[in-house]
Amino acid sequence: MNRQSRVGAWTAIIVGTLYFLIPLAATFEFSLRMRRGSYSFDAYRVVLSDPNFQASFGYSLLMALLTIVVGVLLVVPTAWWVQLRMPKLRGIVEFITLLPLVIPAIVIVFGYLRIYNSSSVLPLTSNERATDLLLVFGYVTLSLPY
Repeated sequence: MNRQSRVGAWTAIIVGTLYFLIPLAATFEFSLRMRRGSYSFDAYRVVLSDPNFQASFGYSLLMALLTIVVGVLLVVPTAWWVQLRMPKLRGIVEFITLLPLVIPAIVIVFGYLRIYNSSSVLPLTSNERATDLLLVFGYVTLSLPY
């Protein structure tokens, strides 16, 4: 690798790093200014002690964990089976897993709303816990390409 391409690569890495880190640092610095004229963690103390935040954050963590578990339980055996037992289906499975990238997420969301709305007679829309399951399946679907 010549010197010019190495400089270009390092320039791209530095610019990309700054592009992501400067907004994060600015947001963090802003969050420390709850009191005028001084830095403190008061904003974090207020937010983290709020029971509504704790409930929402716990719910988000649970949904994220369930999405990861269901995704792994779906993808790992499928990938193993297709790789070892049915290699001719590999192209079809790859195409299916790329569909969530092809179909915009907003279309998927509107499709879910039309199919799984509260007036539906489908069994997974009858209560709040069942709709949580639909949420997990929706996130698994969107995460399949990754």
